[in-house]
Amino acid sequence: MKIIQRSLLIFFLLSVTTACQPALKEFQPDKDSLFKITFSYPASWSWVEDIPFDEPPPFVDLPLSERIVVENGSLESGSISIQVYESLKPHSEAKKWIDTLSNDAAFTILADTTFQIDGYDARWLTLSTIAYYSSENTVDVQDEVIYLFTEDRYYTIDLSLLQSEINGRVHKEFEELIETIQVFP
Repeated sequence: MKIIQRSLLIFFLLSVTTACQPALKEFQPDKDSLFKITFSYPASWSWVEDIPFDEPPPFVDLPLSERIVVENGSLESGSISIQVYESLKPHSEAKKWIDTLSNDAAFTILADTTFQIDGYDARWLTLSTIAYYSSENTVDVQDEVIYLFTEDRYYTIDLSLLQSEINGRVHKEFEELIETIQVFP
């Protein structure tokens, strides 16, 4: 009898635990895409292709790239984007961007962590800035920017949130997305 009760309790706890987790979808790029990663994300997020808006610094020739963003209606606050750059020297090209951020007075680097994603080198920068949305009003914004380096490309994976939203649901879901990234040839 105790075995049955324990089994029912374990089943109940597993049911409650999995019921509380949001439904996930798997990102699968098109065959002709520059994206060579897959990852899981909440089913409520809707990804769309976006024309990259980055203005390159004068010393950088931008490599071929693609960018996807989570549609505004999918997140109650903040923004998420992933951009891939095809490059023969992904580390050195990305380093120029990172150095630009480091030298930009608009940003304060709160953290700079080196780690690995699916066996590839990555860097996680946490940046703080003040965003001006009118001449009299400003908001504190925090960006989480992950650089992922593979053999022939690098990715910038960016979350931008109000500092008051840090450690909230969207921030946690973004961290979970990062943990699920898989690189394929």
